Amino acid sequence: MQKIRRTREIEGTTTPGIIHNGGQHFLISVQIYEDGMVNCWELVDLKGLKQKIEDQWLGPDVPNGENLSIHGLGAYRVEQANWTYNNNSYYGHIQHKIRVLNPEFHNIYEITPRQQQLMDARRVSHSPKATDFAVVQELFYQTITGDGFSIFMKYEGRNYLVNMVVYEDGRVAIYNLPSLVEASMDELVIWFREGILFTTIEQPTVISILDLGEVTFSEEIYAEKAEDKYLELLDLHRKLKGERSTSEECRHAYHMYLEDPSEFNRARLKETYESVPEHQRMYLGDMDTKDVDYQRILYAPEEKREV
Repeated sequence: MQKIRRTREIEGTTTPGIIHNGGQHFLISVQIYEDGMVNCWELVDLKGLKQKIEDQWLGPDVPNGENLSIHGLGAYRVEQANWTYNNNSYYGHIQHKIRVLNPEFHNIYEITPRQQQLMDARRVSHSPKATDFAVVQELFYQTITGDGFSIFMKYEGRNYLVNMVVYEDGRVAIYNLPSLVEASMDELVIWFREGILFTTIEQPTVISILDLGEVTFSEEIYAEKAEDKYLELLDLHRKLKGERSTSEECRHAYHMYLEDPSEFNRARLKETYESVPEHQRMYLGDMDTKDVDYQRILYAPEEKREV
């Protein structure tokens, strides 16, 4: 039998949640779709979501004294917190989000026993990547794509964990504040410089996480540099415009050097490598090599390359 398939775009929204995995706690943006499917490192239906919460895989809180990892930002120790939900009310919160997206609650998708059996047999776990977008014009539903990351922000006398998204047209939207904030790239330069947007904490700091609670972080375990996050934002904008990111430029320069190990190509590789945000350099190679060979070429050229 000939096999074909199609792709359907399904809109949704997000809410923060905590993944508990291997004794560690990870803050994620739980992806909630209008068809009732929810992505919490695995795409599940409402029945599966309830099971994930009951299994304590997904939840709305972190015990005091534990560390909370925030992807692309850092890890911080929770001194104390006022969480908004318990497990039961958190499930209701996500279900309410679906009803806002789909007021009639029609066409809610359910994974059938046969589908679950097939996924188990094939060892397939679906976790599709969500795409940020903004509506430019309702007529013909014209949209533009965006991309972003989490960062801390000072706003109206309080500190928030926000999601900052840059769009193709250069507009930046900051979500998870009491009201939506939009800014230009030029404004963001000032906000990063003045510490309005920040990644590190030097003393116990209260952070509001909208839709989740208020957390006092006593210390940072590690944190990315704020200046690197700004460079990352510029990179995201380049990619959205169809240009090469600094990582892609660096990989290109690396291959040029391997083909022709001249001093000119080595200097070009050094320039592009040092323009890559520091926290992203480990992704220049594969999971095993990371950026080891880049460092060898640039800072220890007398060492031989391992192949």
